[in-house]
This record gives sequence, C-alpha cells and structure tokens, in this order.
Amino acid sequence: MQSKFGGGLLIALAILAGLAITLAALHWFLPDAGRFKDLAGIVQSIVTVLAIIIGGIIAAYKLQLFRDFEPHLTISHAINHRSIGDGYVHLDVTATLQNSSRVKVELREGVFRLQQIAPVLDDQELEERLAVWASSGENRAFVQWPSIGELSCDWGNYNLVVEPGQVYRETVEFVVPKEIATVAIHSIFHPATPPRRASQGWGITTVYDMIDKSSDVADR
Repeated sequence: MQSKFGGGLLIALAILAGLAITLAALHWFLPDAGRFKDLAGIVQSIVTVLAIIIGGIIAAYKLQLFRDFEPHLTISHAINHRSIGDGYVHLDVTATLQNSSRVKVELREGVFRLQQIAPVLDDQELEERLAVWASSGENRAFVQWPSIGELSCDWGNYNLVVEPGQVYRETVEFVVPKEIATVAIHSIFHPATPPRRASQGWGITTVYDMIDKSSDVADR
C-alpha cells in the first residue's frame, strides 16, 4: 500500500514536470502568440507550484519526517541497594521516563516486577514454579525466573501525562532476602488510550548483581 502511494506520487511529479517543460518550450519558441503566451505562463506557474508541493509530500513520505508524531518514551533505570539487618537487602529502583516524541504521552499504569536469577533454584522447585506460572496465564515473558515482588504505580484518579521533552521519574522500593545475588527488574508502562496494537507500550529490563552492584541494561 505504501509503495503504491509513493509510486503514484512519483508518476504525478513526472507528469507535472513534463508539462512544465512543454509549456516552457512553447513559451520560448512561440513569442508572437500573445494570448497563448500569457496562458502558458499562468499554467506554467500553477504546474510549478503543484510540482513543488508534490515533491515536498514525496520527501516527507520517503524520509518519514512526521513519524515523531507517534508517542514514544525512552526509559532508563537507576538502581541501588544496601543491607538492612542481618538477613535482608533494601533495593530502590528509579525509572526515568523521557518523552522523546513531539506529542504528549499519557499513561494509565506502570508496573515494576522483580525476579530472582541467582542463586538458581534446584531443578524440582524451579519446575514446580514454572508449572504454576504456565497454568496461571500470566505474562509468558517472565516465566523463566521466579517472581519475588511486583509493584504498581499509583497516580491517583488521573493518568500520568509526560509532555514532549519532559522527564519524569518514578521510584519504587523492594526488600529481598540477603541470599539473593542477582535480580531482573522489569518496568512496563501502558498508554492511557486503548492501543492500536496489543504490544504497544514501553518497558525496560535490567539485570542487577547485588554483590558488586554491576548492572546490565537491555531495552525491551
């Protein structure tokens, strides 16, 4: 569909360019045909303007100049941890949301999910947990690791609005057993309006090592 549209514009531009050249030639080689000369000049001006407009449309289409009018968020994580007592670790996660589009982004929900990666559970326990997840109908993107915590963003009775160029930060806190060495943190933000695609939304996953505080960040 898009290729046909682009091809049609190119054909139209070529026809207009041909008319402009033809009228210019007639205008040049028939200097005594006064009435025709005036008419040719007017038509040539109209054709030139139309050619410029169509050329601009083609350029915008080919270069996708208006694609930024779709809402888009760029998300990053900042994570810290500290020991509390003898058996627990306090983990704080800050998601930074930057509106990198030219239109506002309105969000109805944000979810932070924490999963245990290391130490790995024994095979039997891991299989039992995976079986529970599979039968529960939960999001299969997280089935491979046990979930140890989940928090939702609460913005009251209103949706969160992030204007173009604006940065918004949301911080959540988890308390986890000290024996957990590595976790995966998922942040997922859903638009307020019904999505045109089931997968529409924005998210990021960070794998965080609580032994040496190293992190590995990957966009989803």
